[in-house]
Amino acid sequence: MQIRLRSTSYLLPENSSWNYLKKNNKLDFAEYNNIFSETYIKKSVECEVFIFFLRDLFDYYLNDKKNIDIKKIKILISTLKKTISSNKEKYYIVSLSSYFYSNIINETKNLSKEVDLENFFYKELYKLSNYLPNIYILNIDKAFAYQGYKECFDERNFSLFKCRLSVLGIEVLSKKINTIVESFHQTSKKVLLLDCDNTIWGGVIGEDGIEKIKLGQDGLGTSFKNFQKAIKKIKNNGVLIGLVSKNNKNDVVEVLKNHKSMVLKEKDISSLKINWKPKSENIKEISKELFLSLDSFVFWDDNPIERNKIKSEIEEVEVIEPDSDVSNWSKQLLEYKGFSKFKITTEDKKKTKQYKLRSLFIEDKTSSKSEIEYLKKIKLLPKLDIIKKDNIDRAEQLLLKTNQFNFSVKRYKSSQLKNMNINYNCNLIKLTDIYGDHGHVGLIIYKVLKKKYVLVDTFLMSCRIMGRYLENWILHQLQIFAKKKKVSKILFECNLNKKNIELINQFIKLNNLKKHSSLQLTKLFKETKIKINKNSLYMFDTKTKIKKLEIYKNNKLN
Repeated sequence: MQIRLRSTSYLLPENSSWNYLKKNNKLDFAEYNNIFSETYIKKSVECEVFIFFLRDLFDYYLNDKKNIDIKKIKILISTLKKTISSNKEKYYIVSLSSYFYSNIINETKNLSKEVDLENFFYKELYKLSNYLPNIYILNIDKAFAYQGYKECFDERNFSLFKCRLSVLGIEVLSKKINTIVESFHQTSKKVLLLDCDNTIWGGVIGEDGIEKIKLGQDGLGTSFKNFQKAIKKIKNNGVLIGLVSKNNKNDVVEVLKNHKSMVLKEKDISSLKINWKPKSENIKEISKELFLSLDSFVFWDDNPIERNKIKSEIEEVEVIEPDSDVSNWSKQLLEYKGFSKFKITTEDKKKTKQYKLRSLFIEDKTSSKSEIEYLKKIKLLPKLDIIKKDNIDRAEQLLLKTNQFNFSVKRYKSSQLKNMNINYNCNLIKLTDIYGDHGHVGLIIYKVLKKKYVLVDTFLMSCRIMGRYLENWILHQLQIFAKKKKVSKILFECNLNKKNIELINQFIKLNNLKKHSSLQLTKLFKETKIKINKNSLYMFDTKTKIKKLEIYKNNKLN
């Protein structure tokens, strides 16, 4: 990624501490202390990083009038808003450091001016980030605090070069910016798989019994309870929790239900694999049951032998190396960036419940004599929703996270979606049935090309809803749209990879989509300025009868 850094302080661009960020990115440093200037800007970049040091903006020594500085912050925020609003396709990272020398005695009775300004500045920044989805805030002082302010700031560097930071400070800044930049294009992990004995409680349940395991008491028991609290927190943010343990299932269930210090309950667990089979075998079964790829799994086990087995037998699963001190596990889990998300949606908070509903659906469907008759009975009710302000975060999340049923695998940000809404039809798909409200589980982006074709730019669906042939209902909606526009051909942009090839090929075969050469459409795409991979097009004739649609026969079609 091409990144430009703008700072109120000189950042020593040639210093080797920037190598952490330079490893996978190209850096460009704007003129320091002239943070909004475009005078020396020669090329466009994908990401702009703004770094503000309050000591550069305000004269702490001489100016004691807080209102004057508040006005300065408002002007700065306004300018920042104008700058970012002018280009919503870029990523913007805004970092603030308010570190200044403090007098602990003076602050025992009075809130310092520096803290007051910092609070106001952050309040305004977060208001701005709610208005502009492409802005990300980095509290660099928290990162500096871990290393020690005295080690990260350097008055000598400032006197010589006008650089507020020491070499260590630049290294910390470089690493933190790199962490955010890497997250722009990384899909977060979805499932945390945990052992039980000596992992979520101390001791061995089969030997010690429920009364003697270490959980909730002072010392080690408190550490295991705090670890469970951390697990519960990430679960509430949309991470699925699974237990994979060599144990008697009844013993584990008894602890979940009856131990007074258990934070995790049976309702918090999406999958229980408590048996004596190899853990790698259990993990593969969970992957099939949840319809999630193995690279979305994270494995946590106190036993190094079990960890090494998973590393060697299932390379896709990320294996955590727990700290030797259990008291650090909660911190280690909460700081693990694999579960980090920029935004938490309503669907995230319902994730465990939704996957439990999926398990119940699969169980009922498998036991039924006729798949079609069963699906007719569960009162499937799909709906197309227009993308708007209150659901655009979910649309963005589906685009960034959906891999297995995703035709084009395009990754749009919410700012890009807003622009696409002008020239394309953009619809989220919602589904309810007797199992509950599944929320928005699919997305299509499509448009008519020169009154000859309907081009489907994006067609994706959450895998937790697979098995209901909702994808065929969505195809039917595109068919209805095309016929209204008097168009007989629907084109799908399809970029196959190892994650989506199985499900997409199943859909293509079931619905008789044909490979279509874009060479025949070169002129059309050139006229419409649409870039298409010449080997990525599939065509559907609107006269084709769509299979399995009878399960939606008695339900409203949009």
